[in-house]
Amino acid sequence: MLVRAHRAPSPEALASAFGSGRVDVAWVSPALLITAPQLEQARPLVCSIRQGMASYHSVLYVEQASPYRSPSNLYGARAAWVAPTSAAGYIVPRLSLAGHGFDPRTLFSSESFYDSHGNAARAVQAGNADVGATFAVFDGGDPTRRMIRSGFAEVQGGGWARILYAAGPIPSDPVVVAPKVDARQRVAIIEAFTRNYAEAAPSIMHVLGADSFEAIRPGSFDTLRDDITTGRQLGLLQG
Repeated sequence: MLVRAHRAPSPEALASAFGSGRVDVAWVSPALLITAPQLEQARPLVCSIRQGMASYHSVLYVEQASPYRSPSNLYGARAAWVAPTSAAGYIVPRLSLAGHGFDPRTLFSSESFYDSHGNAARAVQAGNADVGATFAVFDGGDPTRRMIRSGFAEVQGGGWARILYAAGPIPSDPVVVAPKVDARQRVAIIEAFTRNYAEAAPSIMHVLGADSFEAIRPGSFDTLRDDITTGRQLGLLQG
């Protein structure tokens, strides 16, 4: 099977490339899969496993010296989000804040999208935003334990940042295929990710931060889909 790589500059660009037929296999965020019309016909095959879990968390973070200590302190803060389609970098933290009685529509003095986890973290570090949101992987999937990986750690190791709040879990990011990918090819793709993983493991860990992959479990995205639908109906989410 001949495979050519396609690197999209943004989640929206990836969805567009998939919808136009220029991409047949894509690694996408769970929220993008749910919200992008171009991915309505996408078929999830496998999802990434980190710390033995098919899920991860979202965190709100601030600079170490920030006066903000809890979500209740965030009134008037400037928020740095990743993208309207980012589960960890926008959707889940906003819905979680609302679930705890904080209206994200009035909580912040300003809200900006930075298109990537790294860009949002740099905005917080530089003082152009007070709080950011990103993904985080914790030891054993427990947000009270040691953090293994995060989006803000992409910027100078992350030691400059402090976690303010954790939300989730969020279903892990899936690898999806277009309907034109036939059954034989789908089986080959699943086996490549789940059985023939060892040779590519270092590269996959470096790029995706994944320990391994497993076949998608039925209903994996149902709760997130329901939450996004409710959030949109209540006007809590853009897009």
